[in-house]
Amino acid sequence: MQRLDDYFSDDYGGAFARQLPMLRKKLGVVGISNRSPGYGVAGNTFRAYRGWENHPSDIYNGWAEKITESLEPQKLARQIMSRNGFNQWHATLLASLERRWRYYEGSIPALAHRLKLVDLFIKWLSSHDFGEPKIITALERNAHCALDSQILRKMNKCYSNALPFDNPTMGSISNIRAYLLCQELIERFSIHFGGTRLLFDYFAWRKGANRYGNA
Repeated sequence: MQRLDDYFSDDYGGAFARQLPMLRKKLGVVGISNRSPGYGVAGNTFRAYRGWENHPSDIYNGWAEKITESLEPQKLARQIMSRNGFNQWHATLLASLERRWRYYEGSIPALAHRLKLVDLFIKWLSSHDFGEPKIITALERNAHCALDSQILRKMNKCYSNALPFDNPTMGSISNIRAYLLCQELIERFSIHFGGTRLLFDYFAWRKGANRYGNA
């Protein structure tokens, strides 16, 4: 029986490994007091969030601002340094986003879209300097990769196109097990080539990449 490692693309793995020094320079570089609005989610992302009475960006930005303002850097660093602690914090963020969405809308987006918002927010946090370097260390080690069609296509390429989908969409993440399996696949590949899931996110996602282009 073949191992997962046997499917790794050396071309993509080598490209990932070569870019790691540059990717790490993206972490913890923006002073949190100088943060810009948007909290890591561009307007085109919200085009997939249709049919809501309120603007999805307003719901998300209000939630992200509240979370950011309430962060206690040293306490957060201690909490998320372990994988279990990070997972608990991740679950807390997801639950709080769901509560806010229900408050304004009475219902919530599909699971894949909720998880993507949480993971994009965490990725946004990872680019900021909170005056506590251990936060960045913990996020680099434990953060998830925000999943979308572009990321899923790159994940498949990194597995030599061995995964059974040619044109994945957010709908491919139909349940929490699918989400966790993708996180595991990304982590296996990333660790093998010296990186992490968060660094894979920075590597794999490219602003403006079209749906069928090289992502």
